[in-house]
Amino acid sequence: MEDRILCAGVASYPAGLHLRVHVYQSNNRPALSLVCADDFMPYVDLTCNVPCHPLADDEVFVAAWNVPVDVLAALLETELFAPVRMLSTGFARGPVWKIQSTELLEWIADARADAAADASPSA
Repeated sequence: MEDRILCAGVASYPAGLHLRVHVYQSNNRPALSLVCADDFMPYVDLTCNVPCHPLADDEVFVAAWNVPVDVLAALLETELFAPVRMLSTGFARGPVWKIQSTELLEWIADARADAAADASPSA
């Protein structure tokens, strides 16, 4: 996926944000975070891992309590994601988003492959 600026001009971070993809080590689910477009410093973790809840391979649990509302709205406007339902776990409640972008899903597949390669014992 090209490294494009998302959410440019939002009040909480006018310079915009880049989406970074990793996977959670425990279950290879997508771990999405946002970094600042101007200095590449970490901004916020977009997702939270909830291993006890079933999610499709193209779904993420969004840590909405941790992300400014204007950033969440701007991310949905990119059409990379679509909200599908709400999920409650422990003391947290947040949306589950379906990843709609083929490019982003390919990026996640690459991250999963990299994680699998890193986990393989070296000869």
